[in-house]
Amino acid sequence: MKTSLRSDDRGVILSCPACGTTNRVAYSRLGDQGRCGTCKADLPPPSSPVEIAAQQSFANLVAQSSLPVIVDFWADWCGPCQMMAPEFAKAAAQAAGQMILAKVNTEQLPQVSATLRIQGIPAFILFKNGREAARTAGFQPAAQLLRWAGSV
Repeated sequence: MKTSLRSDDRGVILSCPACGTTNRVAYSRLGDQGRCGTCKADLPPPSSPVEIAAQQSFANLVAQSSLPVIVDFWADWCGPCQMMAPEFAKAAAQAAGQMILAKVNTEQLPQVSATLRIQGIPAFILFKNGREAARTAGFQPAAQLLRWAGSV
């Protein structure tokens, strides 16, 4: 299974499949075809969940992404969250280029969870055009999660 992608306040960090160079793709450009800054090879769209490690990264991703964003709110101690992780990764792979799937650890970013009034985990919020479009909670297979997102 693929690991999560890193992010910072400006974008998602992707490795070039051709040369291995690390490239930052701005949140606003995640729906566009990226090119490696070194070898100019095409960069694939994010196909793994994006780990959000800072409140500003979360705000920037949601506000700037040209693609819909599904955010998984989770914690290490949560059994259903651990069961959901591989399904969320499958959903990220299946939705590559159409949606961005991101993960927020509620223990590391409690202010984000509090602001959004997350009361139980795993919880999922779909953001479109910088705004919350829908939310759901609980374990769901990848196909069900993507059907939910597509129906909004």
